[in-house]
Amino acid sequence: MKKIYLLLLFLFSSAVSHSQVILFLDDDSVYIDSIAKITKNTKSDSIKCLYSFKLSKLYLMVQDAKKSKEYLEQANKLKSKFPFLNDAGVFYNSYSFLEKGDVDGFEKTLLDGNEKLKKYYNTEAFRLRAIILQNYGIMQQRKNNEKAYMKLLINEAIPAAKKSRDYELISGLYKAVAIIFMNNNEREKASEYLNEAQLYIERAIKKSPTLAESKMETYIINAENLVELKHFYDAEKVLDKAFSTLKNFPDSNLNDSYFYSEGLYYAKQNKNAIALESYEKGIKSAEKHLNAIALNRLKFAEYEVLFKLKNYEKAKKNLEYLLKNTPFVVDKKNYYNELAKVYNATKEYDKAYFYSHKYNAVNDSLNNTKFKSEIVELEAKYKKAESEKKITMLQSLNDKAALMVYSNRLNSLLFAGLSFLLLLIVLFLWIFNKNQKKLSVQKEINLKQELSAFEDRHKLSVSKALIQGEEMERKRIARDLHDGLGSMLSSVKIHLNLAKKENAETVNGVDALLDNSIKELRNISQNLMPESLLELSLEHALRDLCAANSNAVTKVEFQYLIKKSRLPKNYEIMIYRIIQELLNNALKYAKASQVLVSCSQNKDVFFITVEDNGVGFDISDPKNKNGMGLKNIKNRVEFLNGKLEIESKPNQGTSVYIELNVINENQENE
Repeated sequence: MKKIYLLLLFLFSSAVSHSQVILFLDDDSVYIDSIAKITKNTKSDSIKCLYSFKLSKLYLMVQDAKKSKEYLEQANKLKSKFPFLNDAGVFYNSYSFLEKGDVDGFEKTLLDGNEKLKKYYNTEAFRLRAIILQNYGIMQQRKNNEKAYMKLLINEAIPAAKKSRDYELISGLYKAVAIIFMNNNEREKASEYLNEAQLYIERAIKKSPTLAESKMETYIINAENLVELKHFYDAEKVLDKAFSTLKNFPDSNLNDSYFYSEGLYYAKQNKNAIALESYEKGIKSAEKHLNAIALNRLKFAEYEVLFKLKNYEKAKKNLEYLLKNTPFVVDKKNYYNELAKVYNATKEYDKAYFYSHKYNAVNDSLNNTKFKSEIVELEAKYKKAESEKKITMLQSLNDKAALMVYSNRLNSLLFAGLSFLLLLIVLFLWIFNKNQKKLSVQKEINLKQELSAFEDRHKLSVSKALIQGEEMERKRIARDLHDGLGSMLSSVKIHLNLAKKENAETVNGVDALLDNSIKELRNISQNLMPESLLELSLEHALRDLCAANSNAVTKVEFQYLIKKSRLPKNYEIMIYRIIQELLNNALKYAKASQVLVSCSQNKDVFFITVEDNGVGFDISDPKNKNGMGLKNIKNRVEFLNGKLEIESKPNQGTSVYIELNVINENQENE
């Protein structure tokens, strides 16, 4: 009886809800009391009757069955005077069949009510017909006939709702279609209907006790679908709309599903810590409202993030809770499989095997159930065939003489049949052998491709080792020059300063020579490994490099078009060396008066542009392709899976464009 009552509540709210949970947000009692007051004070029996029918539904939605029945009885006493209300009463009274458990009677009454209301063309008639059609469709959906439900919604319910001009109802029906598509993982189609649902609900201005809840639910479902489509920008806007209202109603059970969508939004973007916070809020809200369906969804979503973060202990607790609290065998099968994955990750292979075995047992059991039903069907066919065989044998005794005449013909047919069967077997073996040869050829091709890929990875690994070794050696030489020879030269200069008083001319000359030596030493050390790159950032190092190479003949302009970029240090060093080599080539060979160095970044792609107005060169000339500087640049670009493009002509300058595939530090840490 409790299930029938829940179904009755669900159908009453079916135009605005997709779960068997009555949603609540603001206080609806003021609206219901105002309708009750109008019903009590009006002198018009038609208005009193119509509003009594509506109140019977409203009180059922707030779970006041006593008042619901009182107003239904009052409406039934008044309806006989008015043909339209008498026919509308068929719909309002149809729920009595559900209270008795008569589902078939309920469906027949719905169809009867729809037929009776077809002769009316007022907005209330169209509104009731749309609700009737949706409720009938829901009953078909519960029988696993979702296709019939979809046809009713699109072909009949939505057109009728549009004629009623009830935007909240239209929105709810579009949302119902979208949910069917979501259940079948057709997210793009679902998105089209959810957009329509959101447009209509935002246009709804007619006051109703479900308007606010319907709007919030539409936002939440739309946001969830947009996240699954990875339309994160649009999903964020829709979530913000929902949050702007829900923040004022912390006790609403709409928060159960809101925090699920919010957590999913962060989880899909690998913002796992924030996702866990959202799921935790949703779990607390669902526990408070005893919303088991939402709680299980949140617990499993939280498990997926915990597993990703390798927090296996807490992930295991979530699965144990779900196993304990789910009534569905199919869900338990999936949870067994996930527990096997967790124990495998923690190297508890005995437990992993145990749950894997349970998964297989349940899976086999589910398949065996289907197998048993097939066996029963085959057994029935067998018994029928046996009965027919006995009848045939009895008839054969009477017709034995006639059968002897046809025996030779039957033997001939049997021989022909066997010959045909043999031909089919030979043909099958030939086709099978041909396919096996094709598979062998394909396997050989795949093996060659794998070997080629392995060689490419090996070359890349060698290049990486050479480049890293080169950078380590540069650091060592720079350190030795600075700490060893640099310190010694500085010490010599100190001693020379002390000796200036005795022989000023000689000492001054040596002192100047030492100054130049120390300066040259610092330049060499800086070129090998600039301190600004190690201590500050790539931007500072490149800016210093460009400034140091500018002179009276050549002006080097530097542009860094990146607001925030946190690259791993080995990537920054690689980029610095590429630009350093390009700049050296421009200054050494181009004879340019202006050089432009530009850096920009779009997500995981780093762009480098170096342009000069120098003498240029012929790209097609092999001599210009094999220089050591250009080889170093190509090696580094290939190491970062990048692209290198050079444009140059004699006396028309040179432009170098480079695209490098990089990752940010936070991505590398994850």
